[in-house]
Amino acid sequence: MNKTKINYHENSCYYAELLKNNDWFIFLDSCCDKGSEGRYCILSCNPVIKIISNKNDIIVEKDGIKSSYKEDPLTVIKKYYQYSNTQYSSDLPFYSGFMGYFGYDAFNCTDSYINGKFPDIAVGLYDWSIVIDHLEKNAWITYEKMNSFVEKIIDVANSNNKTDLKKSDYSFSNLTQLTSKAQYIEDVKKIKKYISEGDCYQVNYSQNFEVDFVGDTWSLYIDIREKNPAPYSSYFKFDENTVISSSPERFISVKDNIVETKPIKGTLKRLEDKIKDNKQKDILQNDEKNLSENLMIVDLLRNDLSKCCDLNSVKVEKLFDIETYASVHHMVSTIKGKLNTKIKSIDILEACFPGGSITGAPKIRSMEIISELEKRPRGVYCGSIGYLDKNNNMDTNICIRTIMINNGKLNFAAGGGIVYDSNPEDEYIESLEKVSIFLKFFSKGSFKW
Repeated sequence: MNKTKINYHENSCYYAELLKNNDWFIFLDSCCDKGSEGRYCILSCNPVIKIISNKNDIIVEKDGIKSSYKEDPLTVIKKYYQYSNTQYSSDLPFYSGFMGYFGYDAFNCTDSYINGKFPDIAVGLYDWSIVIDHLEKNAWITYEKMNSFVEKIIDVANSNNKTDLKKSDYSFSNLTQLTSKAQYIEDVKKIKKYISEGDCYQVNYSQNFEVDFVGDTWSLYIDIREKNPAPYSSYFKFDENTVISSSPERFISVKDNIVETKPIKGTLKRLEDKIKDNKQKDILQNDEKNLSENLMIVDLLRNDLSKCCDLNSVKVEKLFDIETYASVHHMVSTIKGKLNTKIKSIDILEACFPGGSITGAPKIRSMEIISELEKRPRGVYCGSIGYLDKNNNMDTNICIRTIMINNGKLNFAAGGGIVYDSNPEDEYIESLEKVSIFLKFFSKGSFKW
């Protein structure tokens, strides 16, 4: 692998201006210019292979030729991942490999599967990238082989002409709440009944919203990251689809065979008064419901990680930490383990997918209840966006605070973990608080709760 140093910019959006109009442009954005979390940003475009799946219907495009398959999508992806996998040491998180998303139903072949507008999986094999290290304040272009496109990007990035952030017009209207308050509360009561009958311990139930949208999705992303910066943000535009994520949650990372997951469970809204806002953190830190909710998911993820990690290597590094974001405080735990040397990062993604923090426990029964009550495809929401590098490193988010745009419609969703002692009215309010910035923005301040 090769790398060439380029000029550093604190705001990684400047690099995006060089690439955003190219095929399958993807931007994994830590928003380091807006917050203290995160370190790296990764960008690329024009993948050499594109893979799209809907359940077991897979389309692979390579060298402009499309091939169709009818089989398990992971089998197809692993074919190209294994073929391209070569071990090499790296000081950067990504050189080349797969980037894209795995939707909530990416590996779901059960009766609970619901087909949606967005593909279940959209990933590209990228043989070059721009990687920005905001800790060391360095920027690099990585590549397998030099070509005219990479040469041009290096030349432009190293020129003294600073690229402006160019915004284009966009507009939106008609924010629609697709799940009524009455329905949400009724469904929470049904989940509590399932819990009391012993079906499950926790179910992550969500509601969704739809907006009419016209215009430039990149300009929308610039505005969204200004209002709601998050360490696992991303922008991915492929074909006629756009995914915008402002996620605060890491799903799974693998770096030098160390696996980490950071589930979020427990939320309280931010308050304008600083003293009262600090008290919110104390309230969250000591709330028995949120503590038990978080602990359930920690146990689930410890079990998931243990499937692929060395015996007795999985440890809870941090339990019940409080992290603060633009509109909410979150309770976050950190779990680590040592990946078995015979296991590839894509295998642990499969073993743990989808994340327990957005399903519930036990996972399979919770997903069945989610499908029964939500009656819609989640799509990218509650899936994962990220990368799988050829050196077996990986980093993925949980797609909360995530927007899907397709055919003039913009969709997003929000929910929370329902447990036995959940108050339905409180759960409804909490779900809205999590996307309060989206609701205020897309309703132009008119949405009330």
